[in-house]
Amino acid sequence: MKRDNCFGFLRFVFALIIVIAHLRVLTQLPELQCTKVLSMIVNRTAFFVISGFLIMVSYDHSESIKHFFIKRARRIFPAYITVILGCAVGLVLLSSYAPLDYFIHPSWWRYVAANLCFLNFLQPCLPGVFESDALVNCSVNGALWTQKVEVGFYLIVPLLAYMLHHSKRSWLWLAGIYLFSVLWSNICLYMADHTGQSFYVFLEHQLPGCLSYFAAGMFVYQYKEVFLKYRHWILVPAIAVVVFEKMTGMSWLQPAGNAAILLWCAYSLPRLNKLEWMGNFSYGMYLYHYPIITIMLSLGLFERWNAWLASGTLIAIVIILSVASWHLMEKRIIKH
Repeated sequence: MKRDNCFGFLRFVFALIIVIAHLRVLTQLPELQCTKVLSMIVNRTAFFVISGFLIMVSYDHSESIKHFFIKRARRIFPAYITVILGCAVGLVLLSSYAPLDYFIHPSWWRYVAANLCFLNFLQPCLPGVFESDALVNCSVNGALWTQKVEVGFYLIVPLLAYMLHHSKRSWLWLAGIYLFSVLWSNICLYMADHTGQSFYVFLEHQLPGCLSYFAAGMFVYQYKEVFLKYRHWILVPAIAVVVFEKMTGMSWLQPAGNAAILLWCAYSLPRLNKLEWMGNFSYGMYLYHYPIITIMLSLGLFERWNAWLASGTLIAIVIILSVASWHLMEKRIIKH
């Protein structure tokens, strides 16, 4: 996988764009508002497309379903558990509660239990932490909501793979999954617009609404040889579709268009993958960056420092922490 594509580079770039997007939204710094265009080009869905492709590769290279789940667990749990417990213990230093009151508070235990179960929305806050920040809204790590979507996808991968590998018309299964997902997403958005209830936005963000992006990545994997043969002919129509739907606010063909563009980049620009020697640390960047931003906000560093200096410092800290996490913990657990 590493020789003929640049998935590693793309994931690093996408993770960096998400870090910058959260910096802009959480800090509200005028100097960073020019980066909004990056979020318009790339968002969380790019990871879902790549995940749909790479997870099918991982599944097909697994000895058994058990082996597949063990590999997934070794990949996602070490850094995930580290960021949950690290915040739960370390943020006592920023809490308005005394240490003893902090650790015996019911919401501390609910935070640990809910977040370790990927149910972050049940308890996103720690006692006395970030309560005065209206933008953060006391949420310790607002980026973690995608993890339950990823885990949900992993759980249904064996079923999806069975349907694809045992059907002569696997494209029909993928088309059906894709159509169901975009219908779910558009119905939820329609209900949100007409009722004003945020609950429907929450539903749209869940696995059914995101499944179209996974399905699009799976489709390209399933028909990889055909895609590679005609990828240059597909690129321009894909870009046109994505631009048109972004301008009109539609989202019926965006997942398919995004998948075509991303996989074109991955297989047409393999020389960009110059970060492989540093390891697969983009996952750590995604997990660690949000609490680091909120900590710097609570310490007032963005107010006291130059905006670009503070932002550059934060990005450097996130990358260093993520690279260290990969080499000192994640990679060792995967290999062990």
